[in-house]
Amino acid sequence: MTDDSVPPVQAPDPNPYANPKNPNNLIERVQAILLKPAPTWDVIEGEQTSVKALYTSYIMPLAAIGPVANAIGSVLFGAGAFGIVVRASPVSAIITAILFYVLSLIMIYVVALVIDGLAPSFNGQKNFIQALKVAAYASTAGWVAAVFGIFPALGLLALLGALYGIYLFYLGLPKLMKNPADKTIVYMIVIAVVYIVLTLVIGAIVGSVVSMGMMGSGGFGALGSNSSHVSGTLTVPGAGKVDLGKMEAAASQMAAQASAMQNGQTTVKLADATELLALLPASLNGAARTDDNTSSGGAGGIAVSSAKSTYHVGDGTVNVTVTDMGTVAGIGAMAAAMNLNTSSSSATGYEKVTTENGRMVTEKWDNAAKHGEYAIVSDGRFSVEAEGDNVDMATLKSVVAGIDLDRAKALTQ
Repeated sequence: MTDDSVPPVQAPDPNPYANPKNPNNLIERVQAILLKPAPTWDVIEGEQTSVKALYTSYIMPLAAIGPVANAIGSVLFGAGAFGIVVRASPVSAIITAILFYVLSLIMIYVVALVIDGLAPSFNGQKNFIQALKVAAYASTAGWVAAVFGIFPALGLLALLGALYGIYLFYLGLPKLMKNPADKTIVYMIVIAVVYIVLTLVIGAIVGSVVSMGMMGSGGFGALGSNSSHVSGTLTVPGAGKVDLGKMEAAASQMAAQASAMQNGQTTVKLADATELLALLPASLNGAARTDDNTSSGGAGGIAVSSAKSTYHVGDGTVNVTVTDMGTVAGIGAMAAAMNLNTSSSSATGYEKVTTENGRMVTEKWDNAAKHGEYAIVSDGRFSVEAEGDNVDMATLKSVVAGIDLDRAKALTQ
């Protein structure tokens, strides 16, 4: 006989972070991703969730921190320089906060689309839920640090939070999207460009809407499609100068492509993969082209085509890939507008990203392993990459320079 008055013993929840009934769920997850990121990403990778669950339980409450803090700070302390301080009215602060909040929620979704759409280009696996996890949890440090927006003088601390988010991204991206570790840096650079562009666009939109709503006789409804344009240049310390006009154009292109992706549509003519293969030289330094491989098409509005070949040069090997970025070409356009210029070096090699004649160039060399990589993104649409072992960088650069990208462009006309 059993005693029904005694409740059955329940096993402890093996993953309290994923339990929506746990009142400490949000706090514990924030602490975990900030203090123990590597093992926490392992937990996140295996969790079953949905877009709605991620938004309601994590993204929405944390994304609200910055807009609320900035609203309070702008009313209580204001902003200004040279002894002149301007404080926002409560109504203006609230409107600005709401706009920033809504657009920030949209931004996370768009960035997740980009992460997911680019995964195959970096030998990763497409999975939108995993991509949304990356976008959300890597943003945790920036969201939490945004509380310092209450005090304008502490704005640098908010920046440090955003920088820590880069580290979180670096750890989580390969675990969730399954891309090779050596592809993570370039993958991150492209995604970072999207973040920067969307942030600039959101700032422009909010500024335009608020100014029109507060000062224009027509209220918010007076904001037309031509009411505001981003222009000029923005200097990013350690990176380069951003062409804001090109960034705005690229953002518009990206928005149209993202909309098409959501609707499962393809809006561009994709270069035929076999014709891309024909762009690769028949031989390199006397070595015949071998191991030809082509791929094209896609799903969910993502359309990319590529061709790859191998050359056995003496004791070395060179792999060359040419890719038509197709429906995600807006990302390449953003990269070109960014004018990225970064570099790092070690005892055995170096890695750098530069912008030359509107083309983003990535270069990496490890002298100990005799391994090098050289790639360009042209017209925001085509990428050419040469990766080699036991060959010099000059060889990699020469094969990339020998690809006729004007012919590639003609394939999409």
